Amino acid sequence: MGRLDMMIELESEPQWRDDRPKKEEKKRSTTRGSPSRIDDDHNESQSSDEHVTYIQKDYDLYLAAKNDSLHDFLTVLDRASAAEPASYADILRRLSPAGNTYLHVAAKHGNKDIVTYIAAMVASLVSSKNSDGDTPLHLAAKAGQEAVVKALLVHSPAENLLRAKNERRNTALHEALINGHESVAQYLVKEDPTVSCYKNDEGKSVLYLAARYGYADCVRLILQLSPNPEHIVEQLKEKSPIHAAIKGKNRDVLEAMLNMNANLVQLRDAEGRNPLHYAASLGYLEEVRYLLDKCSPSATQRDNSGSFPIHLASIYGSVDIISLLLQDCPCPEELLDRKGLNILHLAARNGRYNIVRYILSNPALEKLINMKDRNGNTPLHLATKEWHPRIVSALTWDKRVDVKIVNDDGMTALDVAEYYMKYNSQFRQRLTWAALKAAGTPRSLRQTTAGGHNSKKSSNMENYKDRVNTLLLVSTLVATVTFAAGFTVPGGYNTSDTDLGIAAMLREKGFHIFVFGDTIAMFSSIVVAVVLIWAQLGDLTLALNALTLAVPLLGIALTMMAMAFTAGVFLAVSKLRWLSTAVLVMGITFFMILVVLLLPLCTPITSTNRILRYLSFYSFYLLILATRS
Repeated sequence: MGRLDMMIELESEPQWRDDRPKKEEKKRSTTRGSPSRIDDDHNESQSSDEHVTYIQKDYDLYLAAKNDSLHDFLTVLDRASAAEPASYADILRRLSPAGNTYLHVAAKHGNKDIVTYIAAMVASLVSSKNSDGDTPLHLAAKAGQEAVVKALLVHSPAENLLRAKNERRNTALHEALINGHESVAQYLVKEDPTVSCYKNDEGKSVLYLAARYGYADCVRLILQLSPNPEHIVEQLKEKSPIHAAIKGKNRDVLEAMLNMNANLVQLRDAEGRNPLHYAASLGYLEEVRYLLDKCSPSATQRDNSGSFPIHLASIYGSVDIISLLLQDCPCPEELLDRKGLNILHLAARNGRYNIVRYILSNPALEKLINMKDRNGNTPLHLATKEWHPRIVSALTWDKRVDVKIVNDDGMTALDVAEYYMKYNSQFRQRLTWAALKAAGTPRSLRQTTAGGHNSKKSSNMENYKDRVNTLLLVSTLVATVTFAAGFTVPGGYNTSDTDLGIAAMLREKGFHIFVFGDTIAMFSSIVVAVVLIWAQLGDLTLALNALTLAVPLLGIALTMMAMAFTAGVFLAVSKLRWLSTAVLVMGITFFMILVVLLLPLCTPITSTNRILRYLSFYSFYLLILATRS
């Protein structure tokens, strides 16, 4: 190791302290680096050079413990012992600030000869723990040093050392598995199979970790040597190794466990879920197929909440798994949870559009479409309540969906939307409401009689006023700009007597486009301004009608203004071909972007007219994408 490397490593290596029992006539001297025990008869004014000498000797010993040379280690140990003076055992008991002994260091770096020597010299150090609660065996297992693990077990009672836990309640076997050292783990299992039942502070057993990380041979060994098979079964009800194998997609581990004990496939966890529940919730098709082959009745077992595996597949959006589970289920309408929810209810409530589309396209599942849950809610009610506009749109476009159905509260899906919009009206909720309106969803007689819609109108008047004021401001700005452009035409005016005041580019086609665009924009914005003034009269119905007319007209005004601008600039630079072409390309590109952005805002997405509804279909979905709904 070069001097520079040693200096850099010295800054990061632990400082050492003497952990021996102190006699009354001696005291401890603390310095930067490796504290050493200094006798009272040493002068307190001892030079800094002498302190550096002691520090360097301890650090040299630390480096020797890291390097795989017993000869070098003994040479440095002998030199340090003679310099203080101190016995070998006293020096070997010293600890770093992290509580590590030289045995910890040697074990971590796989120096078997040094480990054997220190363990024989001071046997008590084999079971000593650092500040993290790690014994040398923990560090050796964590680093995958199998030879060192075997050497340590020779010098200490195997049971005590193997069952020792650190601050995270991990045994050395836990650490070997967590850090990916399967061969070390197998050796430790053979030494003490009882440790396989131990759990750490996360409740994870050794069997769970072996299954989670895909160590099939280790799993087999644990199951074969387990002294208490009943305890292994108990573990499956908490942190289940079978669930861990499924989560890690470790088929060989899953097969190993089920081949050892086929009854494990029916065991439940704390939530009452069997392995098939778990595989279905994760969307693992191959694991589901394998578990069905092992135990098909598990597909019709409920968990503690009353859910079947197919319900979890619906909640998490696994179409392939639902299709597989339905193959052996002739009556899917019988698969209800304790709230009376079928798979379409759950998909609609949780926003699983792919599941909804699959069910709507499958004639065998038609009976699910208008089914009610325990509260009388259909899938349309639930999708509305959770504000899933895409799913509401898909349901309302299907003619088999009855939008007139009321739940046990006497509310249609539109009533549900308007009821909850009173408290929080966001754009996603407005899209859901718009989809229901476009489908002609009625209000219930009870809600209409109660005047709920009228109260909603009055409460939302302030919101509509803000929109009216914003549009009025924009229309005024467009009218001002287009008015000014009409008298500052491209190319200016002729000054000759015969054509005085006539536009110089009157006969150019680009000028004609400019004039048409500017004129349409000017008058459209003026009409919008007048319409919005009517909307200020305080009547909500009048405001809604004004907005319905004003928004499309304002969209036309903005589009025409952009067209007029492009035509005017094109005319001004038409003599330079590349520049005029660039202006034309940019103008057309941004004109198309403008149309795409304005189309959803100007399309009547709430219209029940069949033609208008088809025309606004893509605008509606563009709004859904824009709002990530």
